[in-house]
Amino acid sequence: MRYKLDDLGAYQFEQLAQSLLKAHAGLAVESWGRRSDYGRDAYTPNSLHFPSKDVENSGPFLFQVKFVEEANAAGARPAGALSDSVSKEIACIKKRKTNSIWAEPSHFTFLTNSPIQAPLREEIREKFHSVLPNSTVIIFGGDDLCDLLDHPPGIYKSFPQLLSIRDLDALIRSALTSESAARSSAAVEIARDLVPVFAPTSNYEKAWHVLRKHHFAVLEGPPEVGKSAIAWMIGLSQVGDGWEAIYCQRPSDFFEMYDPSGKQIFIADDAFGRTEYDPTRASKWEAELDLVLHRVNSDHWLIWTSRKHILERAVQRMDVTGKARSFPDPGAVLVDVRSLSVEERAMVLFRHARAANLGQDAKELIRRHAPQIINNPDFTPERMRRFVGESLPALVAKIRLGTLSQQEISTKVDEAIKNPTRQMQLTFRGLPVALKWYLISMLEMPQDRRRPSRPEDLEKK
Repeated sequence: MRYKLDDLGAYQFEQLAQSLLKAHAGLAVESWGRRSDYGRDAYTPNSLHFPSKDVENSGPFLFQVKFVEEANAAGARPAGALSDSVSKEIACIKKRKTNSIWAEPSHFTFLTNSPIQAPLREEIREKFHSVLPNSTVIIFGGDDLCDLLDHPPGIYKSFPQLLSIRDLDALIRSALTSESAARSSAAVEIARDLVPVFAPTSNYEKAWHVLRKHHFAVLEGPPEVGKSAIAWMIGLSQVGDGWEAIYCQRPSDFFEMYDPSGKQIFIADDAFGRTEYDPTRASKWEAELDLVLHRVNSDHWLIWTSRKHILERAVQRMDVTGKARSFPDPGAVLVDVRSLSVEERAMVLFRHARAANLGQDAKELIRRHAPQIINNPDFTPERMRRFVGESLPALVAKIRLGTLSQQEISTKVDEAIKNPTRQMQLTFRGLPVALKWYLISMLEMPQDRRRPSRPEDLEKK
């Protein structure tokens, strides 16, 4: 199969189906599922151009999604599991009818990741017809969904996980010329490592909103919260739509690579220093921000991963020279990415665990301690990467030896998440001695007094 649908898992597959339906049938399709949905994973009472875009059919439309584990694995025989799933759904429909909580749709669509051969397709159709005699029954198997995914209007933006289940190089060849691909190669290679583990969040959606409106976004927050991941995945999504994605470390990179006749997204990730703040690099952006922003438009976007004070200083500098009149309020282009909902944390953990291809013991440990991991106050996407990839294998090895109690396992899980990552250690080591002592002094202060804005303020305390 052209897309590795099995890699998504049940929850993400349902999300993909909903995104596909919205993209191909329209925003009138409502996403249901994961609640008392009465068999509706997606639904609309309205008319839709579905299943054919050429003909509008009257509603209501009901969409039911069923995921079959490892349906496309080598040697898999998913027909039995799929038939069982269909039988259970039919039993549910009969029960809803008996309890008078069912309104028969004009069109009932059954979607699954499993391949469906012609005889099984007709068998499933007839089974649903037996309980839905007045409905048009439509069956979409895994191959049918792959056909829809070959022409996904804008779906990479709403469902970037799609990039992890298809051939990325083939996508780039189909979207970009060889010259554009070469100019985008650095950005693509950085994003490639993020594709299997990236989980879209509300902050990701906010960044898209800001970029569509202002064409310039500043992703703000402390280290490890996912600023870079959001920036690079937005860039890669735009590559899927034919844009060039340009790694832009300094203003000169922006001006050198700028093509007024093309569509480009520029990403200034760690433009002010990765493990050490470099004021000379920041001052260059501050000095030339107005010239950069004059070239930003609907076909040329810019993303900074930074801290808001750098943007504020740049705007103040523009104010002094009278160049900030057309610039939006800094708050309008800032996206604070530090907060994650419980559901988003769970998806981040799931994506890292799924990509790591964990053994059964590691999966069981995550299932048992998932609430503890997700609610840990030190949770960040980067720490989940390190926990799953580095700490978890060592912890599982100790558990197999039988030397740890459940309480000790719980303690070690917390310690593995809390301990600073190597990147944070490198950042601290790269700081000047004076700044190191400044941070240490901050830690020694009472909690309610840790708000000095300058070193001299700290001295007064």
